Amino acid sequence: MRFPTRLLLLPFVIGAPARATLSAQTSPEPVTVRWNRLVPRFVDENTASRRAARTAAAGDSAALRRIAQRPTPFLFQVYSLLSVAQYGAVNSARDTRDASPDVAIASASAAVLSDLFTDSTVRASIGRELAKDLEQARTGSRAEERATAGRRLGEDVASRVIAWAPSFNMVAPWNGTIPTGPGMWYTARGVPPIGVTMGKSRAWLLDSASQFRPVPPPAFDSPTFQAALEEVRRVARERTPEHTKIAQKWNSADPWALWNETAVAALRRHHSSETEAARVLAVLNLGASDAMIACFEAKYYYWTIRPSQADTTLALAADVGLPNFPSYPSGHACSAGAFDAVLGHFFPQDRTEFTRIAEEQAMSRLYGGIHYRFDNDGGLALGRVVARYDVEQERRGRLNAWRSVGVSRKP
Repeated sequence: MRFPTRLLLLPFVIGAPARATLSAQTSPEPVTVRWNRLVPRFVDENTASRRAARTAAAGDSAALRRIAQRPTPFLFQVYSLLSVAQYGAVNSARDTRDASPDVAIASASAAVLSDLFTDSTVRASIGRELAKDLEQARTGSRAEERATAGRRLGEDVASRVIAWAPSFNMVAPWNGTIPTGPGMWYTARGVPPIGVTMGKSRAWLLDSASQFRPVPPPAFDSPTFQAALEEVRRVARERTPEHTKIAQKWNSADPWALWNETAVAALRRHHSSETEAARVLAVLNLGASDAMIACFEAKYYYWTIRPSQADTTLALAADVGLPNFPSYPSGHACSAGAFDAVLGHFFPQDRTEFTRIAEEQAMSRLYGGIHYRFDNDGGLALGRVVARYDVEQERRGRLNAWRSVGVSRKP
């Protein structure tokens, strides 16, 4: 899965029923959704600020190094941490009548995002958004007291969630040995493999990254593999403008941004409550994050060669880059399968549309010339089984684990 420069910012309900009840209502937009929708704006502000800082530091190697040493998080990390903190704040506020739920959610959201975005410009923007929620909450009986309690509660939840969260690093250095032989993937000249440690990370809810490891891909010298490679060749020869458009769409945009937009649209369409929104977004983002951990574990277990490595004459779609990690299974397909399964679980009436989007996301990699069909099929299946497992684990209360982390509230 390629993580575009524009979005390269550096790879949870207590006692709730198994399925959210999506009842009609006329209440304002959930605070959870409001802060989820703010993420793309903070991303753009962060990108612009870093670009300006690099321009100002031109020729100053020390200043440029300092900027590089403050990597910003991937979107999957942003959405996952944000959603888990919101989930915890919603349920904690429900159990604490003296605290304002809206302030607890907003404060947890702001605390997590401020921890992830270290740029002062972005932090100031986050602060202004929090101030809006605080001002709105300071009306009515005991409003000031409840707002203060809500802020304290939200910040405490955020601290504990940050301490409990898995540590992801897609670009961590790796000094291992890349296996060689027919059908084995090889790294680009002078570039270390990306995401090796991702598959060794602790997941949010999986017991291990290899828990649902997919079956092996077809053997390199088998007719099945050769047929799959020939399909990629044929698609490359006959690639239509529409195929190119789809390949470029999913190559340039981060799937987490697009799927969170899709989830928010569904939450609005079904008039979901605050609790429902927090639950859906938490399970959605955790399920897809766990699917990516399982995906990279499988990638570096099988080390499958890319189509354009198996046939160096194969032309990729215009403006589609070749990711520097093994082929099987497809990262885009893994996340797509997870997103599809979670949203289909909570909104079964819309499942057909979610599946259509997921299949387009997966097929975009075949259209681009960088994956075989078996990469896509294996990835979709892996993402769906991981997501179903995470849905069940949330139902059993495993997203309460952050509560046991002994972390004091940050000043």
